[in-house]
Amino acid sequence: MASPLMRSAAILLALCSGWLAFSCSSGRLKSLADMARLQQLLIEKYHEQNINVSLQNSRFLVIAFVNSPLNKKDQADRARRAQETARFAVSNYPAIKGIESIAISFVEAESRFFIYHHSRSLGIFVFDRSGVALNAGGSEEDSRRPVARFSAARNETDVSITRLQLEGDLNHGIALVPHFTFKGNVNDANRVAPDWVVFDFASYADRKVFPASARLDIRCDQIVVFSGTARLLLPQDSASDGSTAQFLTAQIPFAQFSKIGKASQVRIKLGSKDFDLSSADIDSLRAMSAYTPQPHDEARQGPK
Repeated sequence: MASPLMRSAAILLALCSGWLAFSCSSGRLKSLADMARLQQLLIEKYHEQNINVSLQNSRFLVIAFVNSPLNKKDQADRARRAQETARFAVSNYPAIKGIESIAISFVEAESRFFIYHHSRSLGIFVFDRSGVALNAGGSEEDSRRPVARFSAARNETDVSITRLQLEGDLNHGIALVPHFTFKGNVNDANRVAPDWVVFDFASYADRKVFPASARLDIRCDQIVVFSGTARLLLPQDSASDGSTAQFLTAQIPFAQFSKIGKASQVRIKLGSKDFDLSSADIDSLRAMSAYTPQPHDEARQGPK
């Protein structure tokens, strides 16, 4: 039987191999080193070998406790560990200022020969880059509320919505996280709308829902306002070979995005799945687009 150290090394090797295939830049190598160091610090802190650390889309730090003794405890115990872990990551991950959120998950998995063949999520806890909980103790309305953060150093404002839950819940479902960045502050008279709004989709289920990048269509009042592709992020199995979590991303031209908030009915088709946004979802997206000037004519609305 392989030792815990060998299992940990195998997991880290698989993680590094996937990322190296994706990119060999010095920045990516530093990111790998930072993740490996955080992983080792967490192993030493909690005396658990199966702790995986990964980075999704360069902005979302994901820490997974696989087959943790806490899996046999209640959700309150896992929530306390998640909060403690998020604060630990804030203090020990060098690039934390470039992170949008920290997700702490607890996974029950079956494995043979270092490979996870089946896994089940027992809970996901999401925090901002400061370690403040985003999905604990808040209402669904809170998660839809747009948040604007101004960076004086970059003279940029980031606008995002914590999540729109398209299906299920945080433990078993599909969520949409829209966000964009524009130059200047929200009160600047000469601020300019961004070219794109990024739609990040997160899927947590008992199996992988999307076999590859998925076609994305957005209809507003029965009219298609956007057609394109939501790219399946790589490495697809960054947490483990048996992970079923998936993340897809797409860029929506701002002119098309602004039409969503003006519609009465909005349907998003992602791959084979259809999602009808609620009126509260549409209101949130309208409030999000209101942070910037709106397009006034068809000439500014970008490609069809």
